[in-house]
Amino acid sequence: MVDSTSRNSIVLPMILTAAALVGLLFLWPTTSKMLGTRERLQLDELHRFSKRAPTQNDIIILGIDDASLKLDGLWPEDLEAAPALQQMKTQWPWPRSVWAALLDKLFAAGAGQVFLDLTFKSPSADPSQDQLLAAALKRHGEKVLLGTKFERLRIGGQQTSEHILPHESVIGSPPFPCRLGVMSIYPEQDNIWRSTYTTITASSAEAIAAGDYRVVATPDEEQHPSVAGALWSYSAGVSLEPSRQHRIQFCAEDAYQPISMMEVFVPDLWKHNLKDGALFAGKTVLVGATSSDHQDYHETPLGRLAGVQIHAHSLAALATQSFVGDEPNGWRWYCLLAATLITWLVSNLIRRPLVALVLLLAAGFGFDRAMTWIFDQQHLELPSLPFLLALAATGIGGLTGGMITELQESRRMQRLLARYTSPELVREMMKDRQGLYTTLGGVERPVTIFFSDVRGFTSLSEQLSAGEVVARLNEYLGVMVAEIIQCRGLVDKFIGDAVMAVWGSIQPKHGPDERANAQVAVAACLAMRRALTKLNASFRERGQGEFQMGMGLHQGPAVVGNIGSAAPHEKMDLTVIGDSVNLASRLESITKEYGVDLVISEAIYHQVKDLYHCCPLDLVAVKGKQQPVAIFTVISEIHQPPPQGMDALVNAIQLYRDGHFTDAMAALAHTANFLPSVVTLYQQRLAELIAHPPETWTGVHTMTKK
Repeated sequence: MVDSTSRNSIVLPMILTAAALVGLLFLWPTTSKMLGTRERLQLDELHRFSKRAPTQNDIIILGIDDASLKLDGLWPEDLEAAPALQQMKTQWPWPRSVWAALLDKLFAAGAGQVFLDLTFKSPSADPSQDQLLAAALKRHGEKVLLGTKFERLRIGGQQTSEHILPHESVIGSPPFPCRLGVMSIYPEQDNIWRSTYTTITASSAEAIAAGDYRVVATPDEEQHPSVAGALWSYSAGVSLEPSRQHRIQFCAEDAYQPISMMEVFVPDLWKHNLKDGALFAGKTVLVGATSSDHQDYHETPLGRLAGVQIHAHSLAALATQSFVGDEPNGWRWYCLLAATLITWLVSNLIRRPLVALVLLLAAGFGFDRAMTWIFDQQHLELPSLPFLLALAATGIGGLTGGMITELQESRRMQRLLARYTSPELVREMMKDRQGLYTTLGGVERPVTIFFSDVRGFTSLSEQLSAGEVVARLNEYLGVMVAEIIQCRGLVDKFIGDAVMAVWGSIQPKHGPDERANAQVAVAACLAMRRALTKLNASFRERGQGEFQMGMGLHQGPAVVGNIGSAAPHEKMDLTVIGDSVNLASRLESITKEYGVDLVISEAIYHQVKDLYHCCPLDLVAVKGKQQPVAIFTVISEIHQPPPQGMDALVNAIQLYRDGHFTDAMAALAHTANFLPSVVTLYQQRLAELIAHPPETWTGVHTMTKK
């Protein structure tokens, strides 16, 4: 083995050098900015591919789309039947009587509130149009929300923000008949919109527009509710407090798809598509431009969204409080430290480069998945890029250092061994320095062999997806293997859902202890029985099907050794083979016929009968063996009272073996529902034997199946 001190003298400096280089990337302004841009894109991918905020079904968008602007697909009679459509046909912007008619129709259908994503900042050329809209606003009052916005102006050489309201010809003078909300949309410095707010002031609007998102609205300034804040406040019945922008967790891409506004005024579409307006009952309706001509589109992590859709996503985020927090200060340095420590531990503990590389890749993948989980469950945006970059750099440094030390050690050992043997043999020895798996020989010794299998797993797996099958099976095997290992067993192999384990294959210094191996193996079986009960309870809570298990246990001589193929196609396995292994497998299969979860051989029974209540099951001749085998099942520890009916069943089985079939049938009547499957099996056998007595009787049942 490579000396740890000499290894560390090379590996550690290379890891630290790589970490220092990554730290310089974090500090250098140009590379730091590039990393920040890439981190932001990575976080946007979380919004696209990770958990989404729930879609709010009470939010509906009416889109001012190309169909509504052109009205090319309507029949002349549709236009004649709807004055609003005739006015919409004239020109854009539409006469304000159209909006009055829209409000009347939506609220007549039972809409909860309506937002018009329009400014109305100038008076109409026809004052009567303003009067019609103003009258509609008075009729519907606070159920209507109109948009305001902050416009940046230069006054006296200084930039300032002015709050633009709808014209007084529409809303009159305070108190206004309707509610107002700021509909300005502020993208971040990369021109991508990700955040919303509940209220905003002139100074905070100015700061946000300038790209400073750390500014918090101060209470001494006049607070103006945002569109989303005003809609949420009205529907939820809450008052708004001063707030800064909150980065939201988006709903699905296809959430809040707009309905063409013209459908409201086309009778057939109103009746069939909009269900005579029932679609709007109790809903929050957002009316805004979705046509390409209006160019009211903004970049978001989900792609380009119309402004009215952004208001919908903002409202949904406020309604469900679906916000995401930023990374803590110093996140990059935490990642660099964690990656350096992980690389150092892997390089120090794992001397095989390929294994170390796999572990580092697993650490990177696990960290990335953990950041996704934190985003989904804890609603925090934590980029994994700093950790992955640091892990890659330090990993390359650590692996390179390890390879250098291994190369140095190999050359040193080659020079040393070449003094005593031929160079060809040295090269062969260097392929396997510890001499593992260099022989195909074996030794025979007494071992305890265990087999288990899940009953009906094939049919159960047909009802599940491949991922669910693997997950369920891994959960089951993890629990069972843990019990075997805790009882000092060696898991030999997995065969699908079956498990093979061995006790005694690795001989201790003081020699094999057959009795101890049998007893601890039975203890493992009972522990697995209890563990399966708990696991099935968990499955039931999750609405999943339960597992039923069969276990077979036998003790006898077997060949233990490295079984497999030699180089160049080297593949070996430390396992056991022989007749005892086959018998243990047969005993596991026998559990199906007798309806019990554990069958032990007579060899095991004699080793544990003073520790456990064991009930005889039968004297069987298993397939492939001529000598009959007495089989038993383990009920419970000896310090517990025997179950009611056990003595009666034991007596009945003995009478059956002695050929007293009628007496055995009578004895079965007193088993008190103890091992009912075994009782039923014997009742069927005895009924047949009583009806057709055999000429000769040995008491041996011949198994015809494996």
